[in-house]
Amino acid sequence: MQSKHPSTHGLLAEFDDQYSLVDAAHRAREAGYRKMDAFSPLPIEELHHALGLPTTKLPALVLAGAIIGGLSGFALQSWASMMAYPLNIGGKPLFSWPMFIPVTFECTILGPP
Repeated sequence: MQSKHPSTHGLLAEFDDQYSLVDAAHRAREAGYRKMDAFSPLPIEELHHALGLPTTKLPALVLAGAIIGGLSGFALQSWASMMAYPLNIGGKPLFSWPMFIPVTFECTILGPP
């Protein structure tokens, strides 16, 4: 039984390299297709533009979260080491920034997104 309005609901294709995939996405977009998606084992920057996907503010938010997390972790350790619990052990300075690096790194990675 044939439907009254035949249409394509999906199409699947496999490409040998990234250049063929990007070229096919460009040609499909020029042909008028708008609801497309593509998958690749590696990120392809040109593919995002070829599919006509909207830009996102996520990279800026992630950068802001990393900066806030790193600075907060460093400030917390500095405050705790110099003001809250100033312990002079072995003549080391109260502000010894090399010991703050591991926690600052972790706070940068795990900071608020």
